[in-house]
Amino acid sequence: MSLKDLQEWLYGCTHCGTCKDILNTFAPACPAGEKYQLESYFPSGKMLIARGFVNGVLTLDDDDTRERIYACTGCLSCEQQCGVYHHQHIFDTVQALRSESVMQGNLNPAYMVMVESLKKDDNVFGKPKAERREWAKDLKLKDAAKENTEVIYHAGCMLSFDADLWEIPRSAVKLIKAAGVDVGIMGVEESCCGGRAYEIGYDGEFTKYAEHFIETFNSLGTKKVVTSCSDGYSTFKNLYPKVNIEMKFDTLHMVEYLESLINDNKLKLHKKVPLKVTYHDPCHLGRHLGEKGVYNAPRNVLQNIPGIELAEMERNRENAWCCGAGAGVSQENPDLALWTANERIKEARATGAKALVTACPWCVRNFKDAVKKYGEEIEIYDIAEIACKAL
Repeated sequence: MSLKDLQEWLYGCTHCGTCKDILNTFAPACPAGEKYQLESYFPSGKMLIARGFVNGVLTLDDDDTRERIYACTGCLSCEQQCGVYHHQHIFDTVQALRSESVMQGNLNPAYMVMVESLKKDDNVFGKPKAERREWAKDLKLKDAAKENTEVIYHAGCMLSFDADLWEIPRSAVKLIKAAGVDVGIMGVEESCCGGRAYEIGYDGEFTKYAEHFIETFNSLGTKKVVTSCSDGYSTFKNLYPKVNIEMKFDTLHMVEYLESLINDNKLKLHKKVPLKVTYHDPCHLGRHLGEKGVYNAPRNVLQNIPGIELAEMERNRENAWCCGAGAGVSQENPDLALWTANERIKEARATGAKALVTACPWCVRNFKDAVKKYGEEIEIYDIAEIACKAL
């Protein structure tokens, strides 16, 4: 959406403050506003910035203004709280401001590097495309670009190029194979989903990747694509329909697929994993999906792992506090990203859990970095890693 399309919503914000706290508990809801404690960093302040720009009072060539609109993790917690009443277009407004900034040529250096990497190597990390399959080099997986498979596993950029996280996709495909499912990967032919480009305002790059992804998988005739990346999953479900090309395949997040394999008695988790854990709901797997938010599946998977004790954090499910990495913040404002992650880690430790489990590589990466920076003692896992221990 453009700001022109959203103008009526710009005046729907009454600045009541509902977006700032979780309803009924008054626990903080907005990472940027809570860290900086200035109205311009809160969602209500960003709505005022949008109104100022539309009315010609503010410009996007001002560094301070752009800092505010990019200090948003896109977690949608504000919309979850305000949506109880009326307002559900807050991040659409932020994203429209970012798109306008890009169109005007007011480019952020941190994002220019990322976009150039997308154009050159189809990933957001500046890594050679040829290395995209390295995480799976000894797993003897089918090349789905050349062979028919029942399921295609889409690793995504983070899991393909961050060697510290390779155990996540490796665990995922081991679980799928343990269930007797024919699985393959695209390998070097896999590309970015384009979701992060969209969130930082590069609409053209997003459209290019969305069209390529859909047309490629339609041509392969695959019926099921499974991913461990919540950002990618949300992109498939929420953003790809915007390009108006029919998707002839179904997309599932790994936790949904694991739950179905367990329920169908195809996957048996026998070994005891004696560990007290708490579960972090990724924003892109929860609030970004609205009423279809995936909250029960990961908890059901954990409850099917012998020995696991699940302790919930105060802010959970649709009211979960963000990890801090979303919408490009981890690349452009790592201080905000890591502070946000550490606030969540402190909440996790308060449950008495020894491990924080989640279902998104961006969350895992940011939590691991926050543990290293702030020294909190807690283990960080993706749910597939925990499930794989029980095989």
